[in-house]
Amino acid sequence: MQNSVVMRLWNRGRNRGKLSKVLGALASLAALAPGRAFSAPYRSGRVARAAEQRSSSDVNDVPFALILPGFLGSCEDFEDLAEDMRRAGYAAAVAPIAWWHWVPCIGGRSMRPILERIDHAVNQVLTSDFKVKSLASPSYTIMDFFSDFMSNPGGIFQVGGTDDPAEFPPVKPAGDFRCDIPGKGQRIAIVAHSASGWISRLFLSSLEYQGRSFHGADKIHSLVCLGSPHFVANNLVYKNLEYLESKCGKDLPPNVRCLCVGSKGNVISEASDMTRGAYEFCGATPGDEAVDGDGMTPLFSAIAFEAADKLVLENVSHAPVYPAFGPSAELAKERRTKPWYGSPSVLQQWLPWLTKNPLD
Repeated sequence: MQNSVVMRLWNRGRNRGKLSKVLGALASLAALAPGRAFSAPYRSGRVARAAEQRSSSDVNDVPFALILPGFLGSCEDFEDLAEDMRRAGYAAAVAPIAWWHWVPCIGGRSMRPILERIDHAVNQVLTSDFKVKSLASPSYTIMDFFSDFMSNPGGIFQVGGTDDPAEFPPVKPAGDFRCDIPGKGQRIAIVAHSASGWISRLFLSSLEYQGRSFHGADKIHSLVCLGSPHFVANNLVYKNLEYLESKCGKDLPPNVRCLCVGSKGNVISEASDMTRGAYEFCGATPGDEAVDGDGMTPLFSAIAFEAADKLVLENVSHAPVYPAFGPSAELAKERRTKPWYGSPSVLQQWLPWLTKNPLD
């Protein structure tokens, strides 16, 4: 279905060059020869100090990962990663997020609809036996979708009267989401693809965002960001991240650690219009032909979160899948021979950070 949507846009476009840049910009948030480690992950001093403050008697950090699809990504595309993690001995499940759940958030609008889905999935895991392999999606009708599309604040049309996240009205997203559960003193990990990485930072924080604070650090002990853009680019989308950093700084919450995984090997000077548009949307300077990345997220943005540990790979593709036609055709062709961040050969390079580098 996602491919057909892209093709309809492509066929109707009067200027395909411009359209490819727009689609590249949207997909760059997606939230598709083995990569080799270019630099080993390291412990951040900030994270180490936070670890010293932690009381292990109060919290049980469980080796379970909730996998979050990136912008316009769907949960089914990440099931192989979850299965590979389980085979490697690390329990995992994918959050029940479909590509169309992202539509009300397009163009710099509030990410609260996705944050609610993240919280819903986290709560399911925390009330399970940590052996769960699939999670139930919240009840969400077509009318709920249209309600969110019409009322979710922000964006170029300033829905709700503003495009400033600090002023978003407290509109509650539609859908039957599970209420907050009593704390059990247990926390899990999040593995976030693309835009879900910086969105997870909102979830971890205690910042009030569109009328709600999620306090995700009470439920999450580790965050792995796969090709996630963390540089605050000059566009409406990154106003959300700018708001977070203006209120909470660029640190992690106490007792939470983060690994940012990025890749080089797709230089903008040799890239498609889609990749060029994606890199520039993420903050690359137009005309800088040396910008490198994974085809969608430039490396400088993937490792821009100062408080995180970093792992730089080479020749790793951004996403598990791409539409085979239209502006993403070149990336789809490259994907046939390149692994992505969740491929088994690449998983082996970042999974040890979760298993061998605990907070305490």
